[in-house]
Amino acid sequence: MGVLILEDSANMRRILTPLLRSFGFEAFHYATNSQMALGLLRKGGIDLSIVDWPMKAQGGIDFARMVRAEKTSPDPYLPIILLSGFTDPERMRIARNMGVNEILAKPFSPEALYGRLTSIVRQPRPFFETGSYFGPDRRTGTAGVAVPYRRRRDKRWLSARKSDIA
Repeated sequence: MGVLILEDSANMRRILTPLLRSFGFEAFHYATNSQMALGLLRKGGIDLSIVDWPMKAQGGIDFARMVRAEKTSPDPYLPIILLSGFTDPERMRIARNMGVNEILAKPFSPEALYGRLTSIVRQPRPFFETGSYFGPDRRTGTAGVAVPYRRRRDKRWLSARKSDIA
């Protein structure tokens, strides 16, 4: 399996590579901006991308937008994990709207990275296309609780669903 690491920090690339190798990845492709990453994606052999948000040049969010939205994208279904030290709700909303599959806050543990990888494989979210969005379902939630009900906050719903949540 091949992984594309879009990260401008050499130290972070050195941290990610042995972790991913221990998880079974064999081919590593490195890019320091989204244009370079898109070029590598066009060459093939990439099954997953791990991208950083803030970079001096075009970063992970730009890459996600190009992979998901451009008509000439070589793989619009490519799994994208976003690494970011910035996890405020607005940035997370932007990331989801750009079509990233998973978000992982820095600093992260090997277990957290492995959890995101297995989530993509074992519980893939369906892809949707609307007039302004293409990418994985942006709704995430507790398994077994339908999304419309999850949003309700009235006491009747909470008391009726306590057994389902426990």
